[in-house]
Amino acid sequence: MKNNRILIYALAFFFLALPLAAQAQQSASPAPETNTPVLTLEECYRLALIQSEIVAIQKEAIGRATAQIFNATSQALGDVDFVINRSFQDHQKDSLTGDFAYDPNIREDKFAISQPLFQGFKAIGALTGAGSFRREQTEAWIRAKELLYLDVARAFYSVLRYERDIRIGEDICDLLGKRIKELEERERIGRSRVSEVLTIQTRLKVVEAEVASARGLLATARYLLEFLTGTELGNSRLREELFEEVSSQPLAEHLKLAAVRSDVKAAEQAVRTAWGGIVVAQSGFWPTVTFTHNQYTRREGTLSNLDWDTLLKFSVPLFSGTETIGEVKDAIGILKQKKLSFSLAKRQAELDIKQSYQVWLSSKETNDLLMEAVRQAEKNYKVQSEEYTRSLVSNLDVLAALESLQSTRQNQNRVYYIMKQDEAAFRVAIGDVS
Repeated sequence: MKNNRILIYALAFFFLALPLAAQAQQSASPAPETNTPVLTLEECYRLALIQSEIVAIQKEAIGRATAQIFNATSQALGDVDFVINRSFQDHQKDSLTGDFAYDPNIREDKFAISQPLFQGFKAIGALTGAGSFRREQTEAWIRAKELLYLDVARAFYSVLRYERDIRIGEDICDLLGKRIKELEERERIGRSRVSEVLTIQTRLKVVEAEVASARGLLATARYLLEFLTGTELGNSRLREELFEEVSSQPLAEHLKLAAVRSDVKAAEQAVRTAWGGIVVAQSGFWPTVTFTHNQYTRREGTLSNLDWDTLLKFSVPLFSGTETIGEVKDAIGILKQKKLSFSLAKRQAELDIKQSYQVWLSSKETNDLLMEAVRQAEKNYKVQSEEYTRSLVSNLDVLAALESLQSTRQNQNRVYYIMKQDEAAFRVAIGDVS
């Protein structure tokens, strides 16, 4: 009875101690790594927008264009100044009386208002041109952001491609390692030759060399992504997000977007800016009307009793050489250049959409076919391996199946990420980038 009690106490202690030991072991073991930074394409693009000097420079160009609007507006608004004049002259005496003829020290304080009433539409042309120039720079800024998205997408998908290439190579190395062990076992019992093991070992070294090369390419792609984002990637992990596929509308529908693409709209605004330049140049042929008013707060001398005076000035240009003619011809030449640039930008946008659309569809179809080829290559390698164990095929057949599987996987991986880059290029081509 006493022995039974001791056994019961021992069992109870054992079952109570088990959870405590497990809990202590769990608290002592390090927690899994859950704080690894994860970056998506959109997050990399956001960082690149902050870092990019090209985008920042183009944004400053918008500010300079805004300054031109203020400059053009000032030509129409005129000027208001407060002027203090202090004149000092030589003393001269009257020959008859012997007194000073006038006060040699005179001060004059006044508000001077000058308002151009008509300048041959110069102010209107300058203001219109400055407004269209600002819109041109805004569209150029949008285009700079779109092109930056393409650069980031290419670097982002290149990193993912080489990472997956390394994983594919490592998987093939594992399969070759298992294959070597199997052949070594068969060699011991005389069912395989030494040359078969050496052949597999040679292939293993070749694959390891390819993996080493892929690691170098991965480092280069990561450096480029770090340059674009201005962020050290370190242990950051890239995550590919599933985007809504680009609309598969007919090409004719996508071509309609060429006219509203940012670079085409910028070229269109440049034409309007050139029109404003012609208006400004032609103003040299028109007469000008200027209104000037002086309101005196202090006036000394013989005119001290006059509080104000007004001047209305008409100026008719009769001859100024050939300067105005040259300016007009130059402005017309600039307009013709801008029109040709606009036509070229629109045709290039249409060509860009056509090419990127066709390339994207082609790479998409190629990827689908290669995915099916990978499934067939995996099935072929499995069948070859099983038939080799039954001595139905040779070791070279198995090795050929394994090489086919590796090359097919790598081709499919390469084409897949090229397809993703082509998709990003097509989005940029049609201006579908936020």
